Amino acid sequence: MEKKDLLSGRYDEILGQVQEEVQGAHSQKDTRQKLISMIEAKRKAKLIVYVSKLDYMIDYDDIPIIAAMLDSVGETDNIELMIQSSGGIGEVAEKIVEMIRRYCKKQFRVIVPNLAKSAATMIAISADKVIMGLTSELGPIDPQLTVVQGGVPHSVSAQSFIDARNRLENETAEAVKKNEPYQAYLAQLSALNTGFIDSCEKAISFATDFATKALENNMLKGKRDAHDLANRIALNLSSASTYFSHGRTISAQVIKNNPPLNEMLVDELTIESEDWKMIFELYLRCELFLDMDNQKNQRKGKLYESATFSMKASFPT
Repeated sequence: MEKKDLLSGRYDEILGQVQEEVQGAHSQKDTRQKLISMIEAKRKAKLIVYVSKLDYMIDYDDIPIIAAMLDSVGETDNIELMIQSSGGIGEVAEKIVEMIRRYCKKQFRVIVPNLAKSAATMIAISADKVIMGLTSELGPIDPQLTVVQGGVPHSVSAQSFIDARNRLENETAEAVKKNEPYQAYLAQLSALNTGFIDSCEKAISFATDFATKALENNMLKGKRDAHDLANRIALNLSSASTYFSHGRTISAQVIKNNPPLNEMLVDELTIESEDWKMIFELYLRCELFLDMDNQKNQRKGKLYESATFSMKASFPT
């Protein structure tokens, strides 16, 4: 081989190394993964990270990536999932928990550095324990449905449609009883899509059933009357009339001070604790990475990471 070819080959090799080093420094992947390893050593559990910008939901595309991340961790005694998400598809949340449980031989814990709402709350209450701090919050799990008004999509609680149906039925019955005009109520009832209302009822039943079974079989396992207690918590969390807003804050303090939520196993870390400092630094580094240097027409929306695995998901802007 000629000297020119040797030099060219060596140049290409070094160029590739330099590009990899520059990219690594830019993404701060090594720093985050060192933090993950430090947290793992201190908390005696393997840590996997799922951080999503709030515009991007838990969906079916997450499943193969989380499966690959779990494969990088391997079967182990304890797994902690650090999750930041505004929610998404409940059935996917169920699948994610099932996959994690397949790899976890002893305890599965969920760390909430900031927000774990809706379907992410469903994942959190499926754990054996939830780790929370000053900024952490869960949220109600009442299903949300998208309706279009004036060409603009809006999220509306499934319970709202059922409540509207029930109110119209009661007003119709009351008007008939008092021999008052009822035709207006009847017309509104006739306009309701019964199939859609049935879907709303099934969505609420799914959320309640999921939460009841998850709590009974894990966090509340071994407690007296575990099923009834789990069902009361599930009904509380899935009640739109209790929380009024799907974005309502359910902090560690709210859980601690309000039955039946106070039966849940929540470990509230202080802002001075070393564990919380490391967890929150890792979370901030993940968020900053997702915000950095987004390409034209592309935005980094999700980050999946373990001590040996790293992948981001980008979306069109």
